[in-house]
Amino acid sequence: MDPPADHRRRAVGVVEEAPQPVLRAIMESGETWDDPSEDLLFILLEDIRDKHELFLIVERVRDASGQTYMQVIREEDSTYRLEYRDGSADRHFFAVTADMREAHNVLTKWSFELPGWDSAMPWQRLKPD
Repeated sequence: MDPPADHRRRAVGVVEEAPQPVLRAIMESGETWDDPSEDLLFILLEDIRDKHELFLIVERVRDASGQTYMQVIREEDSTYRLEYRDGSADRHFFAVTADMREAHNVLTKWSFELPGWDSAMPWQRLKPD
């Protein structure tokens, strides 16, 4: 038995768009992940720790300017430099930690908009070049 004609019409004409990602993780190599999980962020930081990559950027996709992000960079002295930019050059800050887990904690809280990320480290304003 065939389904009713109106059902067939709806099935053929309906194309659902995939939801837009909220976050995008980008590695130094250019590899990207949409909406990375807390666990994936940890794995990506392990890649930085193990010197497979130099940095990781997590950006908020809804900001079309690309100016809302947090990045983690492994410095030559093995510390992790976290930077966040909140929409413009005058809202660009950094902090440094030697602890990858602390970097992960702050990155995760920022990524998922959880309280406490902004008070977890002593942020300093980054002066524009």
